[in-house]
Amino acid sequence: MTSPEREPAQPLPAVAPQPAVARRTAPLLVQLGLACVVALAGLACNTMTSRTLLRLADTARLWPMLANLASVLLLLVCLGQFLVWRQAQQEWTGRKDVSLIHLLTPSALGRWVALACGLAGPYAAVRIMQASSTQEASWGWALAGGICTVLATAFGGIHRFDPAGPRGVVPQRWERGREVVTDELLAAHVDPEADTVILRRQHPGS
Repeated sequence: MTSPEREPAQPLPAVAPQPAVARRTAPLLVQLGLACVVALAGLACNTMTSRTLLRLADTARLWPMLANLASVLLLLVCLGQFLVWRQAQQEWTGRKDVSLIHLLTPSALGRWVALACGLAGPYAAVRIMQASSTQEASWGWALAGGICTVLATAFGGIHRFDPAGPRGVVPQRWERGREVVTDELLAAHVDPEADTVILRRQHPGS
């Protein structure tokens, strides 16, 4: 008597996907990508600042060099943070087994570098603006470069990798904060809409 043929077992996935974490990481990757673009724009602005300032004999070259160095380092950090989170996203989606522990150190170091660049870049931009007048092109380029440096640091460079997943991007945190405030108001029997609604709820027969 022949034994019934058994169906071949389906291969188990190498990594168990974590859809909740992957869902939170997806908008963060978009934010980090935009931060890379802003950092690149800041580098372009600081380069134009250097080109205009080098024509002035009485302008110190230290501050344009510092602004350019901060822009280059910040761009590398933002790109590194994007690649780190994208590697982790491959594991959380179940596509690739990634050693998340090895991603902690470079991401943490990148955060400190980004903070240093976020302070040095705007400071150099302020010194450049003080050395030039508002009618000169270098003043506007320095202002734009300093703003881009701050934005790239806030939205990209400081996002250190967390094996538990991201806490959320700025719109998600605003939405979560609004939900918390609404829950507290409801717990205190306060309606955030209007006083007439409160009276209507207190006197349903009226």
